[in-house]
Amino acid sequence: MDALYMIVPIGVLLSLFAFLFFEKRAIQAKKSKDAQGIPPPSVEDFYAKFRRYNTLSNIVGFFVASYAISFVLAALKYNEAYGLIHALTYIFLTTFIGSIIIFILKFNKSILVKVFAAFLYGAPHIAAASLAFLTRYLLA
Repeated sequence: MDALYMIVPIGVLLSLFAFLFFEKRAIQAKKSKDAQGIPPPSVEDFYAKFRRYNTLSNIVGFFVASYAISFVLAALKYNEAYGLIHALTYIFLTTFIGSIIIFILKFNKSILVKVFAAFLYGAPHIAAASLAFLTRYLLA
């Protein structure tokens, strides 16, 4: 249990830095498209909005970063004797705390932007951290 007190805060901080890095890339992609004079997509065209922000490549990048962070933390401080509950606790706590922080950072945005940003943080992070702990377990 002591390992969780160390790796959860580190995992939250590093994954938040990674998320904010990829969010900054998304904003830069949008500004670049605006500077090129590409008109904004219609309200109904979600696919065009995803392309405008390079969402898919940023989600994949965040997934890879979250996987690397979680795998390194699991390799350094996690012991399989702790059991599955500790791995699941790490995954839940880092995702939950990170999503709350993202939600707070988007305080002045609309509720849809808050929820969407928290989802774009949470979903890839859960998958990446789960895969990282599974990889660590299989390699041990």
